[in-house]
Amino acid sequence: MFKTLSLAIFIGFIFVGCQSKQGKENPTASNTQPTQTDSAPIDQEWKPSTLSDATIANANTAVLNYNKCLTTETKARAADRGDPRAITNTILKSCETLLSAIKTAFDAENVPAVISERYMRKTRSHGAQAVLRTVMGVHAERAGNEAEAAAKGATH
Repeated sequence: MFKTLSLAIFIGFIFVGCQSKQGKENPTASNTQPTQTDSAPIDQEWKPSTLSDATIANANTAVLNYNKCLTTETKARAADRGDPRAITNTILKSCETLLSAIKTAFDAENVPAVISERYMRKTRSHGAQAVLRTVMGVHAERAGNEAEAAAKGATH
């Protein structure tokens, strides 16, 4: 017991000693890199969006329509037999055209394509996660019910 305790304390001292030397390693490297005081201060203040309210409303409406489509398609196809990933892909592809409305809304305000495409990918990714979670839940419930029915049938 004493050896274990001593070993733990010794390792703790080594760990603390290693952490205290991190800031002191290679002092010349810190002289070559600009620091916060050398360059302009980083603006950390939150700034509101420069997008118009109409553009934000159009983008939000497009996202809402996309999510409604996903919900409708998921309700219609979640119970299908097959691989849940394939079913999810089918659902996502059937609603894919609605995502272009987001890009259209952002393009009207001259938002860079990189930003609008990132927003579309994020929206699709969140939708894909929700749909896959739902489809897998339905399949798991069905598998559980089938296993339960098989167990009851085997006992009778």
